[in-house]
This record gives sequence, structure tokens and C-alpha cells, in this order.
Amino acid sequence: MYQWILHIVAALAAASSSSAFTVVCPTLSLSPPWSTTTTRRTRPTTTTTQLHETTSQQAEYGKSLALPDTYVKCGKCQTVYSLQESDLGDSGRGRRLECSVCGHSWYQSKDRLLTLRDGYQLLELPETDRERIQLNLKEGKEPGFTGDVKLYVGNISFDCHEDDLRNLFESVGPVGDVSLVRDEDGKNRGFGFVTMRTQEDGNLAMEKLDGASVRGRSIAVRESTN
Repeated sequence: MYQWILHIVAALAAASSSSAFTVVCPTLSLSPPWSTTTTRRTRPTTTTTQLHETTSQQAEYGKSLALPDTYVKCGKCQTVYSLQESDLGDSGRGRRLECSVCGHSWYQSKDRLLTLRDGYQLLELPETDRERIQLNLKEGKEPGFTGDVKLYVGNISFDCHEDDLRNLFESVGPVGDVSLVRDEDGKNRGFGFVTMRTQEDGNLAMEKLDGASVRGRSIAVRESTN
């Protein structure tokens, strides 16, 4: 039996690498560990995988080959990988896989591949989410845990991006999740949410960052009621 290591790296363009993916649709996330996002503002990204003792067309998904509509999901951390039946070998019923995020391994049979529903697509799993999942597992938390306190952030500049907020709030403490509310065209609507991993850091963020200037606007920070 060949062992297939699904190897994820930070640099998507690096040789012999693979990417984990989130399954999303415009209004609902199939995989709870990741925040909902719209298909209109995010492009499917390259997925490549290093195969041991065998070769596969899977390394070309997202480049010379279109992403397939089938995928597998790690049963421990819920990380999703783009995959189709031919990637599981020409003979036999399947192959053993190993998740590069949490190290969990399982036997994947060809008849148990998952299929994307209409309106869904595969999107790259952000490095920040990969690190968060690994930290959660290390601390004995659920893979989908984002934090103890969710903050509402208002009066956000329309030029603001998620990274702007993440960088600001990380100056206070570890951030579990950042999301900007966007319209149908993908433009942010001037408010969003930041989840801090601890209540203490959430309180500190409200104290220190309420009124902070981000891209020319003074943001409002308070605990979310949503």
C-alpha cells in the first residue's frame, strides 16, 4: 500500500506542495472551522500534491487542469483537499492519506469521495486558519474554535482589508478570526467582526483600539451582540 502525504506549505508556488481548501458557497460554509466567504470575490487557487512512489495529475489542478468537483475531508481537523478517484490509484479500492495540518491518517476509498454541491467551490485554506487549527489541537480545543470574545468593528474605511484589522488587533493579542461584511460585489460595507482568542485580550482591544485610526477613519470597537 502506497502512503500519500498531503504536504501543505506557506508558499503556494513552491515545488512539491499541496494546498488545503475550504468548501464555501455565497451564504453557508460547509466546513465550520472557516468563516463564510463569497465565491464572487475569491478565486480558486492552485493545488499541488507530492506523491510518494507514484505519479498523479492532481499536481496540475488549478493550473493546467481544472479543479475537480470532488474532495476529501480530514475527520479530525476538517481540513479539505481537492481530490478525485484517479488520484487514489489505478488498482484497489483506495489509498491511505495523511493530513498535513494535524497528522491524522485514514484509508480513503474511492466510493467515499465527497462531491461539491451546486453553488459551492474550493478555496484555499488561509495560512492563518491552518495555524489556528494546529494551535487549537495542541491546546485541546475543537478545531473550529476561534476565540472567547467576538468584537464588532464599525466605521471601517471602504479601502480597508482583513489584513489591516488583523495586524492592528494582533498588536493587542492573538486573533482567531477576522471578517469584513461585504456586499454582492465584494466591497466591504464599513463594518466587520474580529474574534479574540481570550476574553482578557478582547477587553484590552475594546479599551485600546476603540477610536484607533485605520486608513483614515477612526474605528468603533465593542463586544458583538451577533
